Amino acid sequence: MSFFDDLTKKAKVVASAASEKAKEAADTAKISAAIVAEKRELDKNYRAIGQWYVCEYADGEPPAAVADLVAAVKASQEKIAQLQACREQMAEAGAEPQGKVCPVCGKISESKFCPHCGAPMA
Repeated sequence: MSFFDDLTKKAKVVASAASEKAKEAADTAKISAAIVAEKRELDKNYRAIGQWYVCEYADGEPPAAVADLVAAVKASQEKIAQLQACREQMAEAGAEPQGKVCPVCGKISESKFCPHCGAPMA
């Protein structure tokens, strides 16, 4: 019977070690998920600050350090307005695209996530 007792003890030690490793992995995964969530929140806040800043200088002249970025934002806003007008003209003509337009790459898809870039579809 001592063979089975030794085998049982060894199995308990191995199971305990495996359980501890699984717990450590789960804790690490939780921390990693929390870090990713905080980074997303930080990015969201940075975007809000940037959007506010660009709106503050919408009519005036922005500082030289960010003038190029503000110009790029304004150019993108103008391009979006042109594309939306084009889409409205297509809708009036009866050529409504099938699916949703990806907010990141602009491709059209009917899925929840863009098959081209992986972004969630709006």
